[in-house]
Amino acid sequence: MKKENFLAFLKGVFLIQLFILITIIGVSTDINNYFMNRVQNIEPRNTLLMPFSGLQISNEQGESLIGELNIAMSGNYDKVSDSIFAFLKPENLIIANLQILAHASSGVINKEINEGNKDKDDSTPTPVISLPKINQPKLKGDLSGYKVFYYCTHSAETYVRESGTARVDGERGFVNNVAENMAVKLKEYGINAVFDDTIHDYPQYSRSYTNSRETVTQFLSNHDNVIAVFDVHRDSIPGLNTATTVEFDGRKSAQILIIVGTDERTPHPNWRRNLQFAQKLYHKGQEMYPDLIKGITTKPGTYNQEYHPRALLLEMGTEYNSYDEADYAGELFTEVLVEVLKEEI
Repeated sequence: MKKENFLAFLKGVFLIQLFILITIIGVSTDINNYFMNRVQNIEPRNTLLMPFSGLQISNEQGESLIGELNIAMSGNYDKVSDSIFAFLKPENLIIANLQILAHASSGVINKEINEGNKDKDDSTPTPVISLPKINQPKLKGDLSGYKVFYYCTHSAETYVRESGTARVDGERGFVNNVAENMAVKLKEYGINAVFDDTIHDYPQYSRSYTNSRETVTQFLSNHDNVIAVFDVHRDSIPGLNTATTVEFDGRKSAQILIIVGTDERTPHPNWRRNLQFAQKLYHKGQEMYPDLIKGITTKPGTYNQEYHPRALLLEMGTEYNSYDEADYAGELFTEVLVEVLKEEI
């Protein structure tokens, strides 16, 4: 009797394992059907034991697939084909991520660890958030007695139309011109503005924020009455080779994204003061030039913003905006900035 029970138990275990195996095969087939429909000449070998390892695709085909996923996840749904949405269903995303994680090796991507402080150096787009107004204590003084500081952590960032590439390593990309012109424009309003053109991302890109941190702390230690600090960048959305613009007075402008670092990954007790300043700029921008500032996003890491309560990272368009569009955005942003500073002072 005991022998019969044991055999029945083994039979039950076998049937359960068979059921699970059939289910997994069915799921794997559904997932890989998407890729077989999107890419020609793919042989679905070993899709169960090593998902995606048997998919023989070219670099161009891989870029197309990953590009469409990046674009869709960034919210630009009109730029992707209809078939991608089947893959973006929650159940498909969960299954795909489980398969990839099960066979992925551990590693660190685009992470900086500097003197115990971690700053995420990541150009992947993150969701834009719309935030309510938060009142900030007003300052006392005169605008002419204050300074605004501009610099570029990623000095090589530039615009493809003018430079033919998104980066000019070891050189100053056009993002520096945008920052410098913002400082020049601000001086016209009687506010002392300074642009530091130090190259921070060469020869070691991984030390970009370490190097720019030295620039920021040195400037703040040598100057009083610094009212704001701006790290000027340009955005990048992998897979998207077009750029959005807004138009004012018959002229196209790039859009601006404001990045605020948080205390999620490293101590940054006053980050909400930076956020409050960003909110003021966003709401004033909506009054003066709607959609010029497309939003505010928060990211783990301090981005040197722990050294000043009004320190922000500005992304002036993307690499596919023209330099003129980005420069015009900087000009309009300066007008917004002046109005915000007037209200605070």
